[in-house]
Amino acid sequence: MHESVTIEARRARRQDALNDALERLEGYEYLDMPGPFACHGPMGAEVLSTLGHDDLVADWVEAYKARHEPLDPFPNLERLDPRDEANWKGALGQIFRANDFATMFVGELDNEPWQDVLRGWLARLFVGSAGGLSHGIIRTAHAVRALPEDGVPSELALRELARALGLWAAVYTPLPGHPVLNGSLGLDDAIAGLPRPADPWAPIEAGTFSRMGELDGFPAAVEALGRPQVADGALSDLSAAFCRLLLEASDLDPIPLVHTVTPVGATRTLLPYLSGLSSAAVYSHLWQVSAAIVCGFTPASLGRNREAQEVGEVISPTELTARVIEHRDPHVLKFTEVCLSEHWNRFDPVYLTAAEHLLNRTAPL
Repeated sequence: MHESVTIEARRARRQDALNDALERLEGYEYLDMPGPFACHGPMGAEVLSTLGHDDLVADWVEAYKARHEPLDPFPNLERLDPRDEANWKGALGQIFRANDFATMFVGELDNEPWQDVLRGWLARLFVGSAGGLSHGIIRTAHAVRALPEDGVPSELALRELARALGLWAAVYTPLPGHPVLNGSLGLDDAIAGLPRPADPWAPIEAGTFSRMGELDGFPAAVEALGRPQVADGALSDLSAAFCRLLLEASDLDPIPLVHTVTPVGATRTLLPYLSGLSSAAVYSHLWQVSAAIVCGFTPASLGRNREAQEVGEVISPTELTARVIEHRDPHVLKFTEVCLSEHWNRFDPVYLTAAEHLLNRTAPL
């Protein structure tokens, strides 16, 4: 009895903390200044709670708001009809339609259980999950994880889910090619074989994937990867490979490469609702997105010196968590929480080492 009461109290504290965070973040919708960059307020608050620190959420949100100003909200331009495929498909990938999509999803969530809404929409959106450096799928996963494990979600929580889905639809970006993996390469070799533009792209070009169609050899390089040997470990293979790459890229801005790993954690959360997509399709699309990030943000030499890496003393999960909670940067929080989760799925020091590397390379909040 005592244990069940404790669990119930913990769940209640979590819901209270997250609802309070969403109230405090009123006006923070999709993008923030400076930048503009994706709004990380709801995501960072959810991670802090997941790491067991509901008591710190309110102060964290206020610190986030002190550093980031909300953009003026996007206007509602025209109603989108979820039953008219041509209607909503025509608006995909248009960031200024984010509120139109969010309004559409509010209606969907008013009429159906949120689980059914996800089952109906996630497979449609998954192919375009690269958009906004994958912040659509990532924010959706945090919004889903913030919903109560039992009971009725608050209006605030459902509105956040609608906004997350709206963002995903509004930055929807399919990549060139069809990632059917018929090759023979392992992940490390496939990463090493990815092409790069002759002249490096500007960060906004790389981050929006606006020039991927110009990159000769990208579809073929994606398809050169072989199918995973063990289906159950495929997502861990991806996350570990890109953590290794992030460590090799020690002189580069680590934030873009963070987004080769965090979508894996997001996908794990959303897998129960990705009906209609095979595990092979999920794996190949995640690989395609991460490959595109590597192509746009890293030099051709990266990925070809794995044997030179050395793993020293590995930080403990307890110490890592304590340092990250004190650091408070939202990317560090999100990446570390994914790395800790991936570490418990497959005990590999690369996850803890990569999280510590990001912690050391990023300014605290």
